[in-house]
Amino acid sequence: MSRNLFRINNGILTLANGSEEIANFDFEGRVLFYTKSGSLHRRSTNNSMFRLGWDGDVRSVTPLSEDESRIITDRCYELARNFPQETLSQEEKDTLSGIASRDSDWLEKDARNLLSLYSYQPIMPPDQSSALYLELTTGCRWNRCSICNSYSGRTPVEKTSEQFVEHMKLVKESLGKGIRSRKGIFLGDSGALDVDQKQLLPILDGLKAEFGLPVFTAFDIFSTPKRKNMIHYQDLKRHGLDRIFVFIESGSYKVVKLFNEKINVTETLNIVNNIKDYGIAVSIVVMAGMGGKKFESDHVEGTANIISQMNLESGDMIFLSPVVEEDDSNYIDMVNREGLGILTPVEKVSQMEALTSAIKESYRDMNGIDIPVPIVKYDLRESLF
Repeated sequence: MSRNLFRINNGILTLANGSEEIANFDFEGRVLFYTKSGSLHRRSTNNSMFRLGWDGDVRSVTPLSEDESRIITDRCYELARNFPQETLSQEEKDTLSGIASRDSDWLEKDARNLLSLYSYQPIMPPDQSSALYLELTTGCRWNRCSICNSYSGRTPVEKTSEQFVEHMKLVKESLGKGIRSRKGIFLGDSGALDVDQKQLLPILDGLKAEFGLPVFTAFDIFSTPKRKNMIHYQDLKRHGLDRIFVFIESGSYKVVKLFNEKINVTETLNIVNNIKDYGIAVSIVVMAGMGGKKFESDHVEGTANIISQMNLESGDMIFLSPVVEEDDSNYIDMVNREGLGILTPVEKVSQMEALTSAIKESYRDMNGIDIPVPIVKYDLRESLF
């Protein structure tokens, strides 16, 4: 016989209505996840709701309409208001009462308030949907990749130390008790690592002192090599930088050149190994479907080859995510112009399997051991802020 469930863990309250419905909230009362009959929904910080599931072997990320989203959030608060309290401690009752006092109108206002603290809607890397996002820079200095229009029309801006401290204070105040559900800090935007060391190191010190959470950021493969050297990475580790996300996207010279990403693939490899020499963990992000059908073999083989030469170790990760062509008109234009041919969702899943096998085999051939890091199949849309 199914039972109601009340559980508090890592700053998240989970309520289960038997085995049929499960709702997750942060301590401030924000809906995080809702599950009904095995169907999982995630609410993003901007108050959008996505249904996460599987269509055969294909991961599906389906955005819901505002009306559909509101029905779900209304239901989550109804569960909180009607949850039996007989067996709860006074502290648990107080937590539940605070959450039950919220509603969907409050949730919409809260989302608008939080997003107003950022210059643009933040872009998150894989597995960082539960991170505390803090904006040190915005925009991209390069901003000419045909695979990405995320920064179109955005002038790169860097906050001063004083502006960043004020931003951090406002975000912390806005999240309130909900900050306890955050598992780490993501320091954004794409160029945060490019900030001068004299400014960046005290910021890292301040983040560790203020929150005591792991600190992550992303590596801008166009400008960072010009601004950081090996001694810089040593200092970054010493001052609390735990992980860098590296979007190599493809290890094929042909594919990288095709997408106007003027990257020296060998240089990227050397930089990753320099980062690893000083103990900073890396998350390597590869996009399935890059180069279309025309360059499928080059993409798989080149990516496996470059990763096999990285000094990866336990704690590092490799993420494989499908390209979503319809989200980027520049990409579609280039695909059509070059006659690449777009892989279907099923074909992208097959390519992720091929990438996984090729990476493992190439790493074993190159190093004589099995690759020591997990290869995770993901969909970047799951990390929408």
